[in-house]
Amino acid sequence: MNVRADAWVAVTDAPRAGFSLTTSVEAIYGASLRRQITSTLAAFGNPGVHLEIHDSGALPFVVEARMEAALCAFLCVPLPELPASRRRPDRHRLRRTRLYVPGNGPKQFANAGLYGPDGLILDLEDSVSPDAKWAARALVRRAFATLEWPGCERIIRINDGPEGLEDLAAIAPQGIEAVLVPKVEEPETILSIAALLDSLELETLLIPLLETPLGIQNAYAIAKSSPRIVALAIGLEDYATEIRAERSESGNETAFAHGQLVNAARAAQVSPLASVFPNIDDRDAVFRYARRMRGLGFDGIGCIHPRQVRAAHAALAPSVDELERARLIVEGYEAAIAEGRGAVSVEGRMVDVPVYERARHVLAQGEIR
Repeated sequence: MNVRADAWVAVTDAPRAGFSLTTSVEAIYGASLRRQITSTLAAFGNPGVHLEIHDSGALPFVVEARMEAALCAFLCVPLPELPASRRRPDRHRLRRTRLYVPGNGPKQFANAGLYGPDGLILDLEDSVSPDAKWAARALVRRAFATLEWPGCERIIRINDGPEGLEDLAAIAPQGIEAVLVPKVEEPETILSIAALLDSLELETLLIPLLETPLGIQNAYAIAKSSPRIVALAIGLEDYATEIRAERSESGNETAFAHGQLVNAARAAQVSPLASVFPNIDDRDAVFRYARRMRGLGFDGIGCIHPRQVRAAHAALAPSVDELERARLIVEGYEAAIAEGRGAVSVEGRMVDVPVYERARHVLAQGEIR
């Protein structure tokens, strides 16, 4: 195996439980790896199998997930239960950037939060090949159960259809704060996912990803389908293909979809989130894209590479004048409430609750607490 920080596991029938191990960290971790493998086999009841394991310096949770996936697939049994790790998600947190990390690439997991995205998405859908879906589910489940990414919203993108419900049932109890639901076209998709989360007694939030003409057409109905929804996101790669257009830097070909989604999200009082930007090497282009999305009314964009995060944050930051006006609105409104006054005027304009909330959002976008 040539992939660093990962492990490859093969299972074959054998008279009794056993294993062979080849590891690039034999001198330091060989003994602990053998104890871990022995313990995992015992947890499965020491079945009559032989594990062939090639380790390239994987973290213990990665080795565990690879063994679980291989054993469960071979023995035709479900993934073993893990202790639940419940978290209370924050509906009102910043969602300027959401960084996608392929769900079958453990090398990127541990350090993904260091780049400072507002949300970290472990992706089980497009970034994982069909033959690796099961292994990715086992791996992502263990990652959420093991790792912390301070300051990042913990998000999973599940697969489409019944496979996505299976992803959710296996992984949601491991401290997932939000679910990115792909290819949503009708409210019924959200209702089935919300019902599963209800049955698991989780407070997990939902972000429908609209990627088709039908999804864009039904944007408002989708946004209002569940109180768990905090944002609508648009996926332009699939959308552009379906309308038989090619994506351009101007974005003229998807102007209708952008307007429809922003309008639907704002009408439903949830956050509109723009698509990913495909060019990972041109930070100036990322900045221009994020700035243009902000001008269209979006609160954030998707990132497919860590180097996009900083440029996006800079582009989405409000100007000095915007921050100063927002500060005056917030301070004036809060002073009026404290003094028992029912109305407040800032620079000749009456400030009501929606104006106050928008001003607070501007300050949050400028990272002023």
